[in-house]
Amino acid sequence: MKASWRPSTVPRWCLLAVALHAIGLVENRSVSAYITSYGAVPAKRQEAWLQELTVDLIRSKPGELTADKVSQGHDIMYAWSNTRTPPPQSPRVSAYAAPLAMESLVKRLVEERMAGNDVADVTTADYNCVLEGWARSGAGVFAAERVEQILQAMQDQPSETQKPNLSSFKAVLMAWRQQAGLDYAPYRSQRILSWMVELYQQGRNDKALPDADCFDIVLQTWGRSTHEQAPKNAEQVLFAMERLYESTKLERLKPRTTSFNAVLAAWSKSSQPQAAERASDVLAFMERLAYRDGDWQVAPDAASYATVMGALARHASQAIAAQKADEILQHAMEGSQSLPAKQHLVLDAILFNTAMGCWAKAGVPGAYRKARAILDQQITLYESTGNDVSKPDVYGYTSVIASCAAEKDPTEKANAFQVALQTFQQLPQHDEPNHVTYGTMLKAIAKLLPPNSNLRRQWTRRVFDQCCDAGCVGDMVIARLREAASPDVFKSLLQGHSKKSLPSSWTRRVEEKSDPRRKKTSKRPAQQHHRRKRAEV
Repeated sequence: MKASWRPSTVPRWCLLAVALHAIGLVENRSVSAYITSYGAVPAKRQEAWLQELTVDLIRSKPGELTADKVSQGHDIMYAWSNTRTPPPQSPRVSAYAAPLAMESLVKRLVEERMAGNDVADVTTADYNCVLEGWARSGAGVFAAERVEQILQAMQDQPSETQKPNLSSFKAVLMAWRQQAGLDYAPYRSQRILSWMVELYQQGRNDKALPDADCFDIVLQTWGRSTHEQAPKNAEQVLFAMERLYESTKLERLKPRTTSFNAVLAAWSKSSQPQAAERASDVLAFMERLAYRDGDWQVAPDAASYATVMGALARHASQAIAAQKADEILQHAMEGSQSLPAKQHLVLDAILFNTAMGCWAKAGVPGAYRKARAILDQQITLYESTGNDVSKPDVYGYTSVIASCAAEKDPTEKANAFQVALQTFQQLPQHDEPNHVTYGTMLKAIAKLLPPNSNLRRQWTRRVFDQCCDAGCVGDMVIARLREAASPDVFKSLLQGHSKKSLPSSWTRRVEEKSDPRRKKTSKRPAQQHHRRKRAEV
């Protein structure tokens, strides 16, 4: 991989600073003071200061830089690499300003060296500032292409003080990870990873040997990709990582939980029919390595289990997904009680919520019992550990209520309503109900209680009154209220207000874009267009 790199010329925004310098407004400030007092002045002013300092240095004639000025040039590059300025009116200037400034400084130091000034030199640390500046610039694929070009040029340098090190390669890998939406981005990052191994094995760069972080970045790039072959290619990278570890026995190369999780993420996003089964197989392999062989470094964590549950929810039938999710949760519960796995695996609310959500969509009789049992397990775990990570939240409670509302067996409806009501009343002990909670509870009332029954009228009014007091009345709640209440009761509960003119005190906590039941189709705009055309005719 060879390429020549030429630092870019002075960016246009420097002209303003040149003018300021010409009229004597730029002082010889201390860059180290800027770095140590970061945040003391507004971010835009800090960037303007750096621009002025940069121009002051790069406009000097070759051969004129003193040792202090050369040192200042390195400090300015470091300061640019750590700028975190908010984007100004022109996003293009924001994306390109810092890395272009650093490239201009590199170019100036190279020119100074060529002019015979032995003090001036560009080091790997300087190049890394440029790489990291581009990687964080938000300049898209251009930034990824640019850092790869610079990396290749660094490797071609004859001086060892300018060759890329591990940080250099990581900056380029991270730049491509940010472009994971592009089909070729994972291939580019994987090619760089292979190049690193090749450089090390051929003795061309002893600092190029990747570590687990490098492999994880490439794996995550595949995990975020929508490419059809992403999961299989991610597995191949993981196998390569394992082979390299076995051949070197270096702990820095050993696969870990995050490495496997990236493969799980790739399978979870895949549209291949075997995706859920394959994700389950990978999870089972992680469990065998951890609980049978004692390799706790690859023990599944909460994200591992939740990712596989998500894959099942997307690819398996709803009933099978719920059963499998329940089994996976039980495995996670057992693993959390094992040592030293207990230190590694912390069950979070997302894991429980995912399992309860699967049962809410299962569509099988008695599913609400399973969902409520999971919530009870979560409550017991939270009360026994006091760990806020596993604290039940509004999403889990709402999923249980939804599972009750989905019950279709006539013999189960009365009990399902009691479970929904108990869950609704218990929620404030752990979290605040939201508009979805109230809407779902109204749906449970409409689906589970007989029409015109006193119990139905009583709880419809009570739930809606609580919803008004909480400021959670929105489109969803109004739609569910219409289902639960008779026309007369619906009208009386709205107190003369229409759906479009609800009191602000009723809606103050609602954030919803539109009625969740109103489905938009691609045909509607075309139909409206034809209607307008006919009206014009």
